[in-house]
Amino acid sequence: MLINVILRVLPFYIREPLILAICAFFSGLAFYWFFTAGGLGRAGIGLLFLAVGALRAYFFRKEWRSHQAAKTGGVRPQA
Repeated sequence: MLINVILRVLPFYIREPLILAICAFFSGLAFYWFFTAGGLGRAGIGLLFLAVGALRAYFFRKEWRSHQAAKTGGVRPQA
């Protein structure tokens, strides 16, 4: 299945932005339907996708920083 390829084969720096884009698209779509047609269920689904995207972005940021620190030997310049 295609989702198995996305979750297992692709590296994290390709996989995570792709998942974030999918979450942002579905969140925007749900909010658009909520504003045009109404219904709290659509707003709830939009908030769910938004929360999943924000959580994935948080973990991607942590992973990316640890990846960069391991790449440079763990030394980060002080600003």
